[in-house]
Amino acid sequence: MPRSIPSPSLRIPLEPLTHAAFTPFGTVTSNPSHSPSPSTPGYSSTPLSASVSANQGTATKYAAAAPLTDFYAYLSPSRKPSSPQLSLFVCHPRRLRQLEPVGPIEAFEADYGAEDEMVKRLFDVRVLERHPYTSQTFIPMGLGAEGAHTHYIVIVAPTLPVAGEKRENEERYKPYPTPPRDHRASNIELTYERARPAPYWNENSPQPSGAASGSQQERPRGTGLPDLANARAFLATGRQAVTYAAGTWHAPMAVLGKESVDFAVVQWANAVASEDCQEVELRGQGVGGEGVSVEVEFGDSGEIVVAGLGGVKAKL
Repeated sequence: MPRSIPSPSLRIPLEPLTHAAFTPFGTVTSNPSHSPSPSTPGYSSTPLSASVSANQGTATKYAAAAPLTDFYAYLSPSRKPSSPQLSLFVCHPRRLRQLEPVGPIEAFEADYGAEDEMVKRLFDVRVLERHPYTSQTFIPMGLGAEGAHTHYIVIVAPTLPVAGEKRENEERYKPYPTPPRDHRASNIELTYERARPAPYWNENSPQPSGAASGSQQERPRGTGLPDLANARAFLATGRQAVTYAAGTWHAPMAVLGKESVDFAVVQWANAVASEDCQEVELRGQGVGGEGVSVEVEFGDSGEIVVAGLGGVKAKL
């Protein structure tokens, strides 16, 4: 059973999904030639590696478009090896509810549509999850890049610090503490251990992957619960793939619209349930049990509208 935590009544605005805005939580991958112009509200280019010609000159390749990280052998309590997984998620449209509840929120859920009845609706966030030792990439398949009536939203939250956790040093990036040092070893043994050449160490104690020693953005988040007060919600298009960094709290993928969306999902897993995925249920403390929700605003023709830089509204 997932842990249940109290949730204050919070309404999160919907933002455009850009690389810069999403950097604290992971990576957004999209074709640079399809990026919006600098005059577009919320503009942010997607930084990719230098391109090279491929497929006999018929394709352009951008290598290492997003970090794919695996920390199981390095940080998980079991040290059980993981394996790469490619899954298919068929995500069906979610239900929204009216803006102002006057009773239990379940009583006010309604099908997506009927936009002429109200300008705004709410998507209730009831569960957050994280994958402590692996990144997780969602790649939409078959979703029209410019479709006005089917989107997916990405909901994330920072991690709260744990009491006594040393935020100023490297320990902040470790989802779980590393095994305690063996104090039975003599000082001479420890001295020799530190002096052993790298090949010996690599053969006997798995080290982190290249990404594990990379930038802070790629490293696992801490052990704390989600920081609900600073949760954010982003509206994605069919041209964008999303990679959650290891340990990032996020809501299960949410599709808004009239059609289901298929996602190819890439991650690592070792079949230890508590290490592959951790969940918390949000127990709303507001009127009618309202907790964290995302405001979804519709335009005149039913398209979703978001606020970009400077609060300027834009249709996606």
